Amino acid sequence: MKWIIVAIAGFLLQIFFPWWSIALAGFICGLFFVQKTRYAFLNGFVGIFILWGSMALYTYIINQGFLAEKLAGLLHLPHGIFSVIVTALIGGVIGGLSMVTGNELKKLCCKEGMII
Repeated sequence: MKWIIVAIAGFLLQIFFPWWSIALAGFICGLFFVQKTRYAFLNGFVGIFILWGSMALYTYIINQGFLAEKLAGLLHLPHGIFSVIVTALIGGVIGGLSMVTGNELKKLCCKEGMII
C-alpha cells in the first residue's frame, strides 16, 4: 500500500516540478516509512513504475504511438511500446533508489539519536 502513496506524491509533485521530482517523492516517503531496504526499494520502484508507465502509455494511446515510435527509433528498439516500458523502468529505478536513500537516512538518524 505504500507504493500508492509514492505514486500519488510523485504525480502531485510532477504537476509543479520537473521530472526529477519523483526522486523527491520517493525520498520523502522513505523518510516517513521505515522498513527493510528491499521493501523500501520495491515500494518506490512499483509506485513510480506504475505512475510513469501509465503516463507514458496514456501518451502512447493519445498520439497513436507516433512519439513512442520516434523514440524507439532513437533507442534502436523494435517497436514503440518498448519505449513505454523503458520509460517505466527508468522511473522505477529512480523511485526505488530514492526511497531506499530516504529510508536509510531515517534509520541512520534514529540510531544516532537525531530527529528528522
